Amino acid sequence: MPGLGLAAPGPKPVPAVSHVVLDSLRHLLQLPQTDYDRVLLLCQVSDQLWTQRTDSAAVYAQQALALARRVHYRHGEGEALNRLGAALRESNLARSLELFQQSLHIARATRDRALTAQNLRSIGIIYVYLRDRRQALSYYFQALKIGEQLHDERRVVIELSNIGLAYDVFGQLDSARLYQERALVLARRLRTPTNYILYGLGNEARRRGEVALARSYYYQSIAESKKVGHLRSLNFAYVGLAELYQQMGRPDSSIYYARLGCQVGRTNGFLRGVLNASTLLTQDFKRRGAADSALKYQSLMLVMKDTLFGQEKVMRLQNLNYREQQRAQQATAAQAALRARYRTFALVGVLLGLLVLAAILARHASQQRRAREALEQSLAELKTAQEQLVQREKMAFLGELTAGIAHELQNPLNFVKNFAEVSTGLVDEITGEQHDPTGQGPARNAMLEAEILSGLKQNLQQISQHGQRATSIIKGMLEHSRTGTGPRETVNLNTLVHDSLRLAQQGLRTQDKGCEVQLTTTLASGLPPVSVVPLDMGRVLINLFTNAFYALQQCQYQQPAGTAYRPELTVTTQAVPGEVEVRIRDNGTGMPADVQARVFQPFFTTKPVGEGTGLGLSLSYDIVTTGHGGTLRVESREGEGTEFILTLPV
Repeated sequence: MPGLGLAAPGPKPVPAVSHVVLDSLRHLLQLPQTDYDRVLLLCQVSDQLWTQRTDSAAVYAQQALALARRVHYRHGEGEALNRLGAALRESNLARSLELFQQSLHIARATRDRALTAQNLRSIGIIYVYLRDRRQALSYYFQALKIGEQLHDERRVVIELSNIGLAYDVFGQLDSARLYQERALVLARRLRTPTNYILYGLGNEARRRGEVALARSYYYQSIAESKKVGHLRSLNFAYVGLAELYQQMGRPDSSIYYARLGCQVGRTNGFLRGVLNASTLLTQDFKRRGAADSALKYQSLMLVMKDTLFGQEKVMRLQNLNYREQQRAQQATAAQAALRARYRTFALVGVLLGLLVLAAILARHASQQRRAREALEQSLAELKTAQEQLVQREKMAFLGELTAGIAHELQNPLNFVKNFAEVSTGLVDEITGEQHDPTGQGPARNAMLEAEILSGLKQNLQQISQHGQRATSIIKGMLEHSRTGTGPRETVNLNTLVHDSLRLAQQGLRTQDKGCEVQLTTTLASGLPPVSVVPLDMGRVLINLFTNAFYALQQCQYQQPAGTAYRPELTVTTQAVPGEVEVRIRDNGTGMPADVQARVFQPFFTTKPVGEGTGLGLSLSYDIVTTGHGGTLRVESREGEGTEFILTLPV
């Protein structure tokens, strides 16, 4: 994800970073200081370290935060929260967003416009990470407006460059160049660092195919980043140059600069920089056929992805989303209380005269408007976070696919292993008979040798056959692991239903071997083909089958001892006028009416904590209705079972 490091966390651009500056700040910390000055000094040290080692920056930010809270220094607390959020942004996005929001609330409460602009920029960076163009640019332009109102030209340079980098990420090259060139002109007049601006201009030139210009900008950015000791921007410039050489078909140069980018990213603790560099290295080494090196960097890439986008962090974002919902509800209650209080004031105002009443009503209207604007902003932020969580649910489907495929993969591999061992024994028999060291052994038995060779040939054929089977399974697993929406294909729905049911059943056997489900499938012959995205529709079917199996498991476990209960799942397909229909019915626990009404809502789940996110059926409903123009509904009676009915147009 190039182009997202952006500006340093401090309220103003940091001058050339050097050990001299850092040592001077640390020396000041050793001298007698007021607690307020010490808080700000700790924040400045965190600023300097952010460009070199984010873990050290986090330590000083935490010290500043603890001291500010102990002495009740609100401004210092807001500054420290912002620094800590910047230091944690790469390793814990949910925590970082939470810290920035807390700092923004303090800045607005204390009317600190500079800190407000800084937090708006910081939150904008997170929305660029999440690829939310509208929210990201909204926060950036709010920060730019405040910088212009404060006549802070150094801050304006940073905001212009951030906006240019965001436009680059969203593919709007003309806007990206416009804002970066404005930032460059102003930065050179002020004699402030231009390392990020040069990197942004290099990116824009590379995407336009202006190779010589892009290379020049990248080299200038590298030189300036080294000069000021800014490892994060150095990572960006190295990775950008590696991408340029990869596009030019020069893998050696691409590998060289990608390795440099990976090294400085690790030193800085910049996980996204390491991810970008390791992704390039994996691609380059795969093209060169260097399997060991490709596997090494692919493993590093997967570790970075898991660290940045793991399930635990998704749950943290979900918890943050819940807290924001609670805050919105509290704001609504406060607004209602405010309205009640002002109604009382209005009655008193009638006694005092029309003039007083008019003043009170005007104040009430102003308060109501501000409260409504705050609520609308909070709801927009909640909606954005919710959309990101829905996308992450897609990753949960891959686990279900992998469980079934891995189970199937064991069979051909066991066959290969067994036939290989038998073949080894046959070869030993032949070599043992033909090479008797005494020279006095029995005469060669041509018929026995022919039988052994015939058996050996059959074993090799079996090994080849099962090896091909394993290859086809792995190929299918790789196809399922692709993310994103693929092209539509005309498929046989019966085949898709059968394959999805088989994968879901393998997953059930892997998780609970004691649950035996009686399957009844009635797949209509002559079913017209349908145009779908096979991967997405397969995810929907697997999710429906998995939910049905879960209901059957729960019903079986809840039965009293000695009860004759047999879990049953019935799958039916049929053609109806203009559509095809899939019905999935189980005789599990069933659902009451209130659960049926909410079953397709995001985040609603009846499973215990930790077993479900409440997004599976919501995502399935969205894929069927929005993505394919079909319908998905549920019919259920509590204690008798549940039936999902899926229809698709033909």
